[in-house]
Amino acid sequence: MPHSSKTLVFTDLDGTLLDHDTYGFEPALPALAMLAQKKIPVILNSSKTLVEILKIRSVLGNCHPFIAENGSVVAVPEQLCPGLARKNSLFQPQFGLLVRRLGGDRESVLDILNRLRQIHGFSFEGFADMGPARLSQVTGLTEDQAIQAGRRLSTEPVLWQDTPEQWEAFAGHLADAGLGWVQGGRFISISRPFDKKDGVACLLDLYTTGTDSIPFTIGLGDSPNDQAMLDMMDIAVVIRSARCDQIKLNRPQTIIRTTAKGPEGWQEAMDMIFKTSRRH
Repeated sequence: MPHSSKTLVFTDLDGTLLDHDTYGFEPALPALAMLAQKKIPVILNSSKTLVEILKIRSVLGNCHPFIAENGSVVAVPEQLCPGLARKNSLFQPQFGLLVRRLGGDRESVLDILNRLRQIHGFSFEGFADMGPARLSQVTGLTEDQAIQAGRRLSTEPVLWQDTPEQWEAFAGHLADAGLGWVQGGRFISISRPFDKKDGVACLLDLYTTGTDSIPFTIGLGDSPNDQAMLDMMDIAVVIRSARCDQIKLNRPQTIIRTTAKGPEGWQEAMDMIFKTSRRH
């Protein structure tokens, strides 16, 4: 670990800092406390919505910038970058934060999806098609949580209900319309072609503006949609999961693959990186 430059930690949530099934994070509390004591920002980077992350961030006691909707939305506390909205009109005040939609507006994505469905008859179901009860059913969330998950700014998750052949045609039409897609655990997230690395790049630019130092970065994730983010890091941590073997990294100076899953793996990695020892 360097001593001269600022350190930033970028982390996925589900299956990484949060348990995949219970969404608990208690096993990682010692590491979170240690990072807070060292004043090292923990930057959440997830497919979750801005309002979902705000709730998780509050429970974690986290006050740092974060990245939502797979890199499409970046949120920065106003006090971190005073005057940012005046300097960069792409950042707009919302929820006491300055929010930038790197992936554009969800409404334009929905217009394209509805047009493709009407013209070609593709069969899929998006969050915008579902009421709270249906959204709760397919996500496993409570209805209140499902409503928060549906409050998206840049992306539209869909359940594909058509054939693989039709998917190939659909994906081609998405590309022609300037849209991309990311396969998640249950849903395919459709947006302008942005991913988690774009949110990271946006925040790194803010952290380095006006300084000569380049932050030292640690990234943690457990699935293929974390790969681009992890490849940007100085230390990349692959948390053990059912799909972690699909993550193939090239750039990081140090790659750690944990033996434990979720927040236990998160703690394991931080113990290794910071050479901490804890009595049990």
